[in-house]
Amino acid sequence: MAWTFRTLFALLARLPLALLHGLGWVLGWMAYGLSASYRARLLENAALAGCGSADRRESIGHAGKMVAELPRVWLGGSFESRWEPRALVDAALAEQ
Repeated sequence: MAWTFRTLFALLARLPLALLHGLGWVLGWMAYGLSASYRARLLENAALAGCGSADRRESIGHAGKMVAELPRVWLGGSFESRWEPRALVDAALAEQ
């Protein structure tokens, strides 16, 4: 069974990030719709955080996107990243 997950993750890791995000968005809403305990926990935590309905809807999709990115993060190859100039980071930290 473990080889099945490893193979599935390896295949998913090759997909474009935009496609993984789309799949994740759908999976997030499926989890919300199918799991009463997840739905109740999300609604309770959102209420405690003072989130409105638009924020709750966003969080459902983004949670799924985060999970869908895992194969790419764990098994995907290297990727290019950008670092903003250090002055912008220092300025942002100074504002805190």
